[in-house]
Amino acid sequence: MPFIKISTLPNSLNKAEIMKSVENALYTYEFEGKELMPENMATCIWQTQDCVVHKLEAYVEYDPGLVEIPVFVDLYVNTVFSKEKVAVIMEIVGAELSKGTGIDPKYVFIHTHVGNPGYVFINGEVWNG
Repeated sequence: MPFIKISTLPNSLNKAEIMKSVENALYTYEFEGKELMPENMATCIWQTQDCVVHKLEAYVEYDPGLVEIPVFVDLYVNTVFSKEKVAVIMEIVGAELSKGTGIDPKYVFIHTHVGNPGYVFINGEVWNG
């Protein structure tokens, strides 16, 4: 954990390298004097969108010149991460995606899903902490 799902238009740069860069940054970042998370804890996937309509214009391929093309990220974390750690994870993901795609960070939208008690189904039952 965390699980990071990135959604963009199909024609971006090397998706695998960008995801590896995101994951590596999470493992090498120091938070309060120790590693943010242990290696092999995060999982990244890339999902492509067929088309994005923005300002009544349809976009079907990523074009770095069109800086308003958004990148959507779903970040799934469990409650072992404090709000401060989640904020750092979001900042790292946003910075690495921007660096890898050339998209301005203001067009990266990250929505965090937190596994709170009563809202997670795992091991065949609703987890209530």
